[in-house]
Amino acid sequence: MTKDNFDYYTDKEFEWTGILEYYQSPNFIHKKGTIFNIEVKIDKPLDEIDSNMVFSLASSWTWGEDRRIKAFKLKEHQIGGTRIFLEFLTIRKSQRYDEIKYFLFSLGSFLDLCEYRIEAIKVNEVLEKTAAE
Repeated sequence: MTKDNFDYYTDKEFEWTGILEYYQSPNFIHKKGTIFNIEVKIDKPLDEIDSNMVFSLASSWTWGEDRRIKAFKLKEHQIGGTRIFLEFLTIRKSQRYDEIKYFLFSLGSFLDLCEYRIEAIKVNEVLEKTAAE
């Protein structure tokens, strides 16, 4: 299994995606078992093929020096119009890198390639409800 002892891409290498304008790091403690969601607003509606590609990216995304690290499991998704909503469970957390940022770089690269412009990104932890709620 791949360890965290490798050098990976820097933020500067991904600046062109526009992600860093909207996201720097999570506003919560991100660890294995964390459930979080990502909401991305784009400038025009996704067509059906691109919606399917976003789903495919979100459900099978991997990263790392050999692209074998699967950090998240997709739990829920709503992809349509100008909104991409994805809910993930963190199944493997790097001690050194922010996998959420790397996922957003991949998503941003795809959207840019398909000529969509990101207008907003929200990343929030999903707090599990207790039985009393």
